[in-house]
Amino acid sequence: MTMPLQAISHYERLLNEHPWMRDGFHWTVVRTSAAPPSIEEIGERLSSSAEAGVEEEVDVASGADLYLPRTVVSVDRQEGGYFLFQSQDGGIDDPAVLCELSERDGPVWSITSILHKHKYTYVTDGEIRWTWREFPRGERPNVDENVVFVEKACEDMGLPFGLAALMAVVELGSGVSMDLNWPHAPRPAVVLDDPLW
Repeated sequence: MTMPLQAISHYERLLNEHPWMRDGFHWTVVRTSAAPPSIEEIGERLSSSAEAGVEEEVDVASGADLYLPRTVVSVDRQEGGYFLFQSQDGGIDDPAVLCELSERDGPVWSITSILHKHKYTYVTDGEIRWTWREFPRGERPNVDENVVFVEKACEDMGLPFGLAALMAVVELGSGVSMDLNWPHAPRPAVVLDDPLW
C-alpha cells in the first residue's frame, strides 16, 4: 500500500471508530519551523485580548458543552507543528484566524466538515492561497500537489475522494497527523471568552 493509501486507510478507520466526527468538525493544522508554541501561547493567539484559560482534560466530542457560552478548542502539539480541533460549532476556520496563525507560526491547512459538506483551505504567509468547497463533487483545482497526488492514488485504486482522503492530504502536506486514539480520551484545550472570530 502506498503512502497516500495508508493515510487514507488510517483516516477511514478513525472516522469509522468515531462516527460523531462525520456529523461535523473543524480541524486546523499548523506546520512550524521550530518547536510548536505552548498551549498557553496558542490560546493567546486565538483570543482577542490575548488571554485564554487552559484545561488539561476536556472530552473532545462533547466536553465543550460544559463551558458554554465560552469557546473551547482542543489542542494537540507534535514535533513540527500542532493542530486545533472543534466538534460541531467552531471558528478556528475563520479566515482571520487562519491568516493570523500562518503569519505567526507557519503554513496552515484547515478542514471544515459539516454534514458531509467539506471545505479545505490552505494559507501561507498570512494569505489564503485558496479555498476549495463542496468536496467530493466540487471542481478540483490543480494548485496543491498533495491534492493531486492523493486524488490520483484514489483513482488508481478505485476509491472515492472523500473526507478521509482530504485528511490524508493535510497529513502529507503538514507532517502533522491525528492518531486513531486521539478522539477517545480527554485532551488539553484552551477556553476562550473572546475568540478572534
